[in-house]
Amino acid sequence: MKVKVRLTEEEIRAIREVAKEIFGEGVKVWLFGSRTDLTKRGGDIDLYIEVPFKGDMLDKKLTFLVRLEDRIGEQRIDLIIRKPGADDEIAKTAKRGGVRLL
Repeated sequence: MKVKVRLTEEEIRAIREVAKEIFGEGVKVWLFGSRTDLTKRGGDIDLYIEVPFKGDMLDKKLTFLVRLEDRIGEQRIDLIIRKPGADDEIAKTAKRGGVRLL
């Protein structure tokens, strides 16, 4: 699936693979924020993940960030994790204005 965002194909592939590895097959991932705007430059990688909570999410979040950094190099990554169906403001913003990666 080709998406138009300011990430390389390798970065997108790494995000998808690491998300599945850490959170399981049912994980959903959106990229939102400045990296979805093709006219901008720079910026951190804002990721919104929906996954049923199982076990220690803090541990999974840290593991995801470490493994993703191993794959794509050191980058500023903001990671938001919510349960499926979350409807707080950040969830609405990420899903409405973001690009679904997985």
